[in-house]
Amino acid sequence: MSSSRRVRRAASLLVLALSASGFAVLPAATVAAQPSHTPSAECASDESPTARRPAGAADAHERNEVAQQDVAAIERDMRSRLGAHAGKPAAKETVPVVFHVVHAADGTGNVSNTAIRAQLAELNQDFAGQEAPGTAANTQFNFTLRAVHRWENDSWFNDPDSANGERALKTATHEGDSRTLNIWSTNTGYLGYATFPWWYADDPKLDGIVIQWGSLPGGPIDNYNEGKTATHESGHWLGLYHTFQGRCGNANDEVEDTPAMKTPTSGCPAGKDTCKAAGLDPIHNYMDYSYDSCYNQFTPGQATRMQDAWAAYRG
Repeated sequence: MSSSRRVRRAASLLVLALSASGFAVLPAATVAAQPSHTPSAECASDESPTARRPAGAADAHERNEVAQQDVAAIERDMRSRLGAHAGKPAAKETVPVVFHVVHAADGTGNVSNTAIRAQLAELNQDFAGQEAPGTAANTQFNFTLRAVHRWENDSWFNDPDSANGERALKTATHEGDSRTLNIWSTNTGYLGYATFPWWYADDPKLDGIVIQWGSLPGGPIDNYNEGKTATHESGHWLGLYHTFQGRCGNANDEVEDTPAMKTPTSGCPAGKDTCKAAGLDPIHNYMDYSYDSCYNQFTPGQATRMQDAWAAYRG
């Protein structure tokens, strides 16, 4: 997204916030700008991290880091939308998955059906809280494979990250509605990136997650080949921020049971503690930047937030 488009959205947000509408809900299209495809101080705080990327890849701005000035508007909108769902118990949600295998003409990236099934099994294990019984939350989300599509296209495979490349790929292949998770495995320079649920109304065809094909279970990316990149990105798709989103601020990531942390984690450093607030950094949380082998949990608070975001934007 260009800086000018971000400015236009910000202006629209201000106008809507000041208007005397009878129902004080900001349209999803104006709640938060979509990620900039070029690093910009407009779309992150001063301490924004570089992206979660394979070893040796060039640093790039984190596409799923939300500017703190946007968070308040997002949270107000979600609370307003949830008013219609007040008092309703959380329900188990079965999410249909359309898996797009985007590969090069020479076959690079043409992952097997076995790897795709392993990826779905990993998602279901992680979202059910099975990696850390008694600690990890069962989020009540289950993923079922609806379709696998294979696309041989060098351009789509190698350029899913630019604004034009992403739009060309997704608009030609996206399937389903707001409740369908589209996963594109590509040669992205990131480990992965996602759309947030509050972006859906503005660009439905862009909705979903993009992952590096080598991050699937058994893939060739050291430390990030257990399939947990898809878990991390699906957490964003369901409304979670990074655990370090608010740094050491009071709001943190808008989830009460994830201790505040100032910096994202690399590896799995036991005892990491970057904020004065109670609790060690949640290095085992799927929404940090730890190695796949370090990840093992979503918290009950994160499960509630995902259920709320689903009800507000995807239900």
